[in-house]
Amino acid sequence: MVAVLTMRRMTSRLGLWLGVIALLAWLLLPLLITVSTSLKTRGDVFANPDLWPDQPTLDAYWRVLERPGFQTALWNSTLIGFGTCALTLVLAVPSAYAFARFRFRGRHLLLLLMLLPRLVPSVGIMLPLYQLAAAAGMIDKRLTLVIVYSGMLLPLAVWLMVGFFQAIPQEIEEAASVDGASMWQRLRLIVLPLTIPALVTIAVLAFREAWNEFQLVLVLTTSADKRTLPYELYATQGLGLSDLPMESAFAILTILPLILVYIRLERYVVQGIVSGAVK
Repeated sequence: MVAVLTMRRMTSRLGLWLGVIALLAWLLLPLLITVSTSLKTRGDVFANPDLWPDQPTLDAYWRVLERPGFQTALWNSTLIGFGTCALTLVLAVPSAYAFARFRFRGRHLLLLLMLLPRLVPSVGIMLPLYQLAAAAGMIDKRLTLVIVYSGMLLPLAVWLMVGFFQAIPQEIEEAASVDGASMWQRLRLIVLPLTIPALVTIAVLAFREAWNEFQLVLVLTTSADKRTLPYELYATQGLGLSDLPMESAFAILTILPLILVYIRLERYVVQGIVSGAVK
């Protein structure tokens, strides 16, 4: 009996480790291939099929950094990313606080309906967004992208914040109210410091949404000096003969900021998503 149980445990652990290894290979192998390609010359890409190049070179990275469109796209992505973070937090915090603390008719239904826009792919809303932006004279403006990206992430942000606000004992706010604190003072000085993981999570998700999005940039902008890194990466493929090392280096430089941000804030993001989902 003991031998059977031991065998079952070993089989379970083996299956678990095989699953983890398969997941890591699925996630890391494309990244390793991209890094390897970016360190090769154009001639070595096909001449040397090995994963690691014989003579690694950073020439592709220097060519990307010297590309005029890269600096402009990097600035646009950074500006739009931080703008989306700020606007999403400004809109999500008071909205979620109202859902968590006030009781009004249709509250749960309205909170549920807020998730419906997340079910619509960006392709399905491109035409209506373009028509609205054209009617408002907002085509080819960075602010338009900030507003659109914030609206796309707002339902998820509100849901996460509602879970955190509901987890904070209301007695703390009532005690502060007795001491003369207004609603905004309670929110700013008591509630928000206790929801740092949720705020960081929303900020990271908003930044990622703005940093990675491509289709709406293609529709809502018309000039190269308003477009972001994903579009500039797409534009490098229209140069004629394919330059795989430069395209790979561009891809690595595009995702590198997101990787660094996530590594730095990973514990807050995980805590924010898990806590917001179970409360």
